[in-house]
Order: sequence, then structure tokens, then C-alpha cells
Amino acid sequence: MTGADIKGYRTLSEGDKQQMNHLKDVSRHFINLLETAKESGADPRWIARARTAMQDACMFGCRAVAKPDDDC
Repeated sequence: MTGADIKGYRTLSEGDKQQMNHLKDVSRHFINLLETAKESGADPRWIARARTAMQDACMFGCRAVAKPDDDC
């Protein structure tokens, strides 16, 4: 299945896929750093908020690269 097979999405180039995978790698790394901070006693409430914000940022970045239709 390709992006073109999913309503509202275009087929991604190899460069698009690389950019999205890089964004996801950065997100995973940041979330791992948050988990380390949590284990060291950081406030779990703020860790949870930072995790959610990073997930949002990753999603927004991937959407910027993928450029789905506005109604997706």
C-alpha cells in the first residue's frame, strides 16, 4: 500500500520518507531523554506534558513533509 492508496495522501518520495524518519528518530531520542529525567526524579507531570508536546511536534513535522489534503 502506498500513500496514494490512502485517501487524502500523496505518494511520498524517498527524500520525504527520510525526512519523516529523521523527525521520528529525533522524537524518540527526546522521549528517551525524558524517561531518563523521570527516573532521576523529575516531575512526572511535566515529563508527561513534554512527551505529549514532542509527540505533537513530531506529528506536525511529519504532516508538513507529507502534505496531506486539508480535510485529513
